[in-house]
Parts: sequence; structure tokens; C-alpha cells
Amino acid sequence: MRALLPGLVCCALLVAPAAAAGPRRCGDDVGGRAVPCDCGDVLTGSRTLGADDPITSRVCPGSGLLVAVPTGAPAARLALGGHVLAGSGSGVGIQVVGGGAGGLTIAGPGGVRGFATGIQAVNGTLARLADVVAADNATDGFVLAGEGFALLGSEASHNGRDGFVLRGHRYRVERNRALANGRHGFVARGREAAIGGEAGNEAAGNGREGFRVRGQGHDVARAVATANGGDGVRARLSDGRIAGSLTASNHGQGLRAAGHDLTLGDNEARDNGGGLDVHGARVRDDGGNRAEGCRVGGACR
Repeated sequence: MRALLPGLVCCALLVAPAAAAGPRRCGDDVGGRAVPCDCGDVLTGSRTLGADDPITSRVCPGSGLLVAVPTGAPAARLALGGHVLAGSGSGVGIQVVGGGAGGLTIAGPGGVRGFATGIQAVNGTLARLADVVAADNATDGFVLAGEGFALLGSEASHNGRDGFVLRGHRYRVERNRALANGRHGFVARGREAAIGGEAGNEAAGNGREGFRVRGQGHDVARAVATANGGDGVRARLSDGRIAGSLTASNHGQGLRAAGHDLTLGDNEARDNGGGLDVHGARVRDDGGNRAEGCRVGGACR
């Protein structure tokens, strides 16, 4: 995952707030011309943010950018261009209510910082979000919901509540990090999500659970959870799988799971408040689970 350059963060935070303007449309094509975006504007198409966009060089007094691309319009892309959108403790940094046909793509590097919520897209109009940092927001870093969206290579750090709040059907979450958030690192609900894929996700130093997963058919792979205030991974799943997780130095259990038709394999827990505690109907142990204090159908080492 790409990290933001320190200078970008500093530039976003040191600029004095400007007077708020009324909402207006912005984007690369607004009535046939390009219109730069400012705090509180409505993005109606694609845009790559640059120095000529006022939102990149001021602190927003309320919300940052509302994305409302009409359903019949081509799928839109918002590229942050290495910029950090900065807030003053209220509103949403980027709120997506419409992304065009096929949904919106939000592309980094770049980020949102200091709003009430970092990025919110809950009505299924987000297709992909990659390489974005949400930090120091009062509540949650990312709040996303929909079907088939992808969340890749992004980071939620030092947010007041949860790093990532996710729900929906068949979404994909990979190469993301949740660091030092006030409550949970990842909260994932819904059905048939791929949480981890080939590269996994990381949760470290969060106030409660590193990963909190609930639903049906989820595949949780390669979760790394370290030094969280509660369990490393806590799940309630039916017809799901948890495999390849590494949990260390968490205050609670390394891995705590319950449900039915649940498959476990190659999970390791060390130096946690407890080891692996998995129970329910038709729990299958594929082997390779290692922990101090291990209960997975009575068979692990």
C-alpha cells in the first residue's frame, strides 16, 4: 500500500479555513466545461483533484465533497492526486450517493482527515476504492456498503471509533490496514465477502477487536491482528472459512469464533490473553492451527 507523503498531510492541515461557499456542481464536465471542486460542492462526474481545486488547499468547515453522479451517466472516477482533504471535526470527507453506470472509483494516493466520518458510501454506488488514507476522523474512517465493491490498499488510522465499517454482498477487502482506532479495526457484515484474498489485511493497536466479522459465507484469509485491546479476530459465521490468520499480543483471545458449517485452518495465535476458541455445529478443522490454549473441535496443537 502506498503511504502518504508527510508533506501532503502537513499542507492540508496548516492552511487556514476559508469562508464556506454554497453547494455547486463541479467536475471535468459541467455543462461542457471543467469546474474545480471546493468544500461542500457536488461532484457530478469524473475529476482528478489538483492545485486549482480549492478543496485541496483549505480546511473544510463542514463536509468535504458530495459525489452524486446520475445513474445514466458513465461510471465516474475521483482521483485524489496525492492531496489530503482536511476537515474541522464535522461532516463527511467524501460522501457517495451516486457513481454513474457501474459505480464510482475513488483512487489514491490521497486521503481525508479531521472530519466526523472519513468516507461514506452506503447505497451501493461505489465500485472500487484504492490507496486512500482516512485518519483522525471523529467517528469512523470508512463506512461502505454495497454489492461487489472492492476496497484495496487503504488505511484507517487514529479514528475515534472504527477504522472500516463494511457490509453487503460479495465485496472484496485486501491489503488494507487499520491502526490505532478507538474501537474496532474492521467491522464486516453481510454475505460471501472475500476478506483478505491473497494478501490479507492488518489490524494493530485498536481499542477493541482487530477484526469483527459477522454473516454468511465469508472467507476470512490472512488476517494479521496485533496488540488490539480485545480479541484479535472475533467472528460469528455460518458456512464460512477463517484461514491463515496470525494473532499476537492481543488482550483478548487470539481468535474467537462461533457459528455453524465453519472451516478453520492454518491459524496461529501467540502471546494473547487467550488462544483459539471456536465452537458451533459442524465446525471443520483443516489442520495447522497453532496456539496456547486451543479449542477447535478438540483438535489443534
